[in-house]
Amino acid sequence: MTTELRLGILGLGGAAAMVLPYLGKVPGVRFTGAADIRPEAREAFARNYDLPAYESLRAMCEAPDVDVVWIETPNHLHCEHTLEAIRHGKHVICAKPVGTTLAECDRMIEAADRAGVQLLQGHSKVFDTPVYAMREVIRSGRLGRVIQVDTWLYNNWLQRPRLPEELDTKRGGGIALRQGPHQIDILRYLAGGRGLSLRAIAGRWDANFDTEGNYSLLMEFEGGVSGTAVFNGYGYFDSTELSWGIGPLGEQKTPGNAGKPRRTRTLDPKEKYGAADAPGAALERPQGAGMPFFGVTVVNCERGAIRQSPEGLYVYTDAGREEVPVPAPLGRAAELLELKAALDEKRGAFPDGRWGKATLEACLAILESSERRSEVTLHHQTPAP
Repeated sequence: MTTELRLGILGLGGAAAMVLPYLGKVPGVRFTGAADIRPEAREAFARNYDLPAYESLRAMCEAPDVDVVWIETPNHLHCEHTLEAIRHGKHVICAKPVGTTLAECDRMIEAADRAGVQLLQGHSKVFDTPVYAMREVIRSGRLGRVIQVDTWLYNNWLQRPRLPEELDTKRGGGIALRQGPHQIDILRYLAGGRGLSLRAIAGRWDANFDTEGNYSLLMEFEGGVSGTAVFNGYGYFDSTELSWGIGPLGEQKTPGNAGKPRRTRTLDPKEKYGAADAPGAALERPQGAGMPFFGVTVVNCERGAIRQSPEGLYVYTDAGREEVPVPAPLGRAAELLELKAALDEKRGAFPDGRWGKATLEACLAILESSERRSEVTLHHQTPAP
């Protein structure tokens, strides 16, 4: 067994707010501080949690009580920050996408290998317990081989408060690189991982924002398995209407963007991280929240099909529909539990940097295929364990 893991968080924006509720709640893991360039975020974190708040990643890494750095900074900084943490001998949990280019991923993977530290891709939907449960049904063999995986999500992503960099595709923004990793991870995990090619169409249909707001893709996997993903973030239709009104945090959600004025511009950091956002505060799962629904996912196999139910999974066979219960969601504690287990068992953590690179390759292929109007061959895919 490893000793206690001491964790520092880099970045105190909206993504970190989903990690903070697990402070002190994961056995064997202790939060020891955070770093952010914004003084107000540091002050709020220190006040709320009575923990050190550092002005830089370097300062946090030089503290004597940090073993793991959880990186929740803008996508275009993931590589730089991961390499800095690894230079200090730290294990890294890096939010998706691991990098913004394949070359960045290679540098991060090679650095982690040389240093003998773990590089775990965080915020992956493979950690959602319903998705994991679907994979377990598939692995049991009771439904035969997977033949088709389809996942769809409609929401108001483009109508939420956004910084310019969040919508700058060249800096890792836009839905292909910010939301694509979720859907690609679902497809790869349930279809077996090794994608062969991808064909996609991405659209820019909101004249106020120069970025992708929707895509549709078809991905071919080994063995003739097909996967499709649809994402639409314009905010008119919400796929919670197809999932019993349950959203991605397991919350009951009012669909759509009705009655709200449509956003027509990005925000500066002070606007986005104003007093109402309480920088450094935790974003708790709503009381009574159930299973997380990241849209709707259906898996078809040779002898049946699987989809989520409000309490677990529906499994369809010749005998009819059976509901299979699923354990309670782990939320963002899942990454910490996986890293702790990997170190205890002296194995590589999953999903690792190589998985993250393969997912990024498919996300970049969404943009390339749409621009070229042609199929893109995939070269860096890895199998699901």
